[in-house]
Amino acid sequence: MTGPVAEFSAPIDRGAAGLARDFVRKTLADLGYAGDHSDVVLVVSELVSNALRHTTTIPVIRLAGDVRRLRIEVADGSPVFPRPRLSATVGGWGLQLIARLTTAWGANPDDGGKVVWCEMTAETLPGTL
Repeated sequence: MTGPVAEFSAPIDRGAAGLARDFVRKTLADLGYAGDHSDVVLVVSELVSNALRHTTTIPVIRLAGDVRRLRIEVADGSPVFPRPRLSATVGGWGLQLIARLTTAWGANPDDGGKVVWCEMTAETLPGTL
């Protein structure tokens, strides 16, 4: 991650996604990120929800970036990597949504668990930044 890094540990309860969204909104303002904040909030909310649904550990959110680019990481204690569903009638579309809203995403092993990461860039008109 480059640039200032902000970190937040989401509690394991029903309010975790809301607290994560609040953290993201404040951090994006602090970073001055010029991209679509609602897309970032949606991506983080989805990653945190997945971590809470599929693991029993506290997810840790990290954001780093600047006005043009952003890296999002959500770490948890499960070594099981996420995988997109190709078809489902109910649920399971979150990773496909993340793939559409981000420029890249993936997962890396991390100290017995994993870090699911993605990158986003601000779409700007030539000469505006």
